[in-house]
Amino acid sequence: MSFAGAPPPRLEVLRRSPAGGDAKGRPPLLFVHGGFVGAWCWEENFLDWFAARGWDCHAVSLRGHGGSEGRAMLHASGIDDYVADVASVVDGFGCQPVLIGHSMGGFVAQRYLERYPAVAAVLLAPVPATGLAGPGMAVAAGNPALFWDLGMAHEFGRMARNPAVLFEAVFGHDPGGGFGRYMARMDEESHRAWLEMCGPGLIDTRRIEGVDILVLGGDGDRVIPPAFIRSAARQLGKSAEILPGLGHALMLEDGWETVAGRIDDWLAGLPD
Repeated sequence: MSFAGAPPPRLEVLRRSPAGGDAKGRPPLLFVHGGFVGAWCWEENFLDWFAARGWDCHAVSLRGHGGSEGRAMLHASGIDDYVADVASVVDGFGCQPVLIGHSMGGFVAQRYLERYPAVAAVLLAPVPATGLAGPGMAVAAGNPALFWDLGMAHEFGRMARNPAVLFEAVFGHDPGGGFGRYMARMDEESHRAWLEMCGPGLIDTRRIEGVDILVLGGDGDRVIPPAFIRSAARQLGKSAEILPGLGHALMLEDGWETVAGRIDDWLAGLPD
């Protein structure tokens, strides 16, 4: 399998293998993070958990994020560049993966599926195929302070962040001392990628028909509210599952095991 285009920057890829390195013919899992974070968000809980259940796990930090190169050109990087990053990692597998994308990473996964094959995909609190305009207006109307602070965080990075407001956005529970630790690791996000997710002519979901896709969200998500998670699923011809007591950061929430368990059960039910 090969992909066209210029090679991406050196990318950080965190890996966990099942015991003995034997995935028993299962496809590799490739985790794609959302905005402002890196592959580390999957390392906190998901990578070891899924590897212990026999999955070969890989989490990529998109260019300009985490330990990947490209930080100096971050704001010139767009969604297609992030798709190229995912494609370059898949190219090393020699087989089709299961993509697991969160938020912006769910949007990147959908764009990838427009162009390349995959065994299946799991979208966690995904940016819908129609983009961020709808969720953004809902946040602006329902919580102007949150909308303002998210905009400031995006424009000015960590210096602009109000921990209390961002806590409200990201978590559906009190993470104790965890939020400060996570916040210290957060990156800036690409202005170009953000604008591309707000513009018209986004994902052609007709090109994704036939792919097995699971869409999950939290009922306390204030960034991609449940109505838009359901809409994202409908655009793909699927039904979303909204999990109670969870917010946006489904892989970091205290209830992350519920999310992981649902994904594992769904993967086990996929056709061979």
